[in-house]
Amino acid sequence: MTPLFLLRHGPTVASQGGAPCGSLDLPVIAEGQAQWPRIKAELLSKGIERVLTSDLQRARLHAEDLGLPCLVLPGLREQAFGDWEGLPWSEIKGADYFFANTVQGTPPGGESFARCASRALMALQGALEGDQPTLVLAHGGSLRAILAHFLGLTLDRALDLSWQPFGLTRLDVYGPNRAVLRYHNRSVV
Repeated sequence: MTPLFLLRHGPTVASQGGAPCGSLDLPVIAEGQAQWPRIKAELLSKGIERVLTSDLQRARLHAEDLGLPCLVLPGLREQAFGDWEGLPWSEIKGADYFFANTVQGTPPGGESFARCASRALMALQGALEGDQPTLVLAHGGSLRAILAHFLGLTLDRALDLSWQPFGLTRLDVYGPNRAVLRYHNRSVV
């Protein structure tokens, strides 16, 4: 059994404004930075031995700050929203096709959630080893895909999972396709 912790990065200007961040390399806002010392202490108290993280700074910088062995995996990036990145959803025009099929719909210049899920799972499966308690510090889309995979949920249902900034989830992983959910989206601040 491998304890697997999934942590969404802290808040950004775009996420606070209701906009998809996607592959924009935005930092965590000052409020999130102020919360980080408490979150870091809580994470370190859980016996985590290694960290897997996206290469985007809103996840990577806090992952590296934990002082644990850290593997940066670009495959854990958020879904790319292309031309829509940083725009509030209320200002995006012509997105009806996307909302009609949020799993396969592809924003202009971006990627589908199905593609994001596939690369995130491939990155995770290639990096999980042994039974070391592991933290994945990444993004809402990639984390939803990982959680849905282990719980046997469809990708449509994965998008129904709420995940707040700095929300923590714990799974006990028993194989490549099976895990027990211990808790989800728990606030660590």
